[in-house]
Amino acid sequence: MPKFNKSIKLSTEQLLEMIENVRSRLKKSQVLKDMFEEYGVDLEEFDYIPMAFADLDVSARTDHGCIYFNYKLLEDGSFESDDHYVLHETNHFLQQCAKDKPTEGSNNDDYLDDPDEKEAFQNQTEYLEDTRGKETAENYVDQLLDHHDVDDNERDKRKNELLNRKAQLLMRL
Repeated sequence: MPKFNKSIKLSTEQLLEMIENVRSRLKKSQVLKDMFEEYGVDLEEFDYIPMAFADLDVSARTDHGCIYFNYKLLEDGSFESDDHYVLHETNHFLQQCAKDKPTEGSNNDDYLDDPDEKEAFQNQTEYLEDTRGKETAENYVDQLLDHHDVDDNERDKRKNELLNRKAQLLMRL
C-alpha cells in the first residue's frame, strides 16, 4: 500500500486513467509540442512514455526514461491540476532519451543551477502561464524558490530566469 492518505483507494486502472487524461490534454499544449520539436522527437512518442505513481521524497522524478509521480499528488483529489509536473518530467524524459549524452543528476546544492532543471522549470512555468495565468506561474516559482531557500539577493534573478523561457531561448541564438 502506498505511503499516502490510506483513505484514498484507487485501482491501477483508475490511476492509469488519470495519467491518460492528463496526457491527452497536454498533447494539445504548444509548450509540449515545442519541446518535442526542439528534441527532434515525434509528438506521438509521448503516448509511449512510461508513467506511474510511486513512493517518492519529491513530487515527481524521471529515472532512466520512466516518469514517476508521488502518490501525495492524489491527496487533493485532482491529479489533473498537477499536469505541469507531467510536462516538467516529460522534459527530463526528452533530455535523458533524445540528447547526445545522458543527463547528470543534480543535488540540492546546485539543483536550480542545473541547465536541465532550468529548462524543465522554464517549460513548466510557461505552461502554467499559458493554462492558468501569469500570477499562478509566478506563485509557483515563488514557492519553488522558498523551498530551495533562495536568498533575497538571488531571488529576482532566479525568478526572471525561470519565468522567461522565450527570452532565454533568444539569448542562446
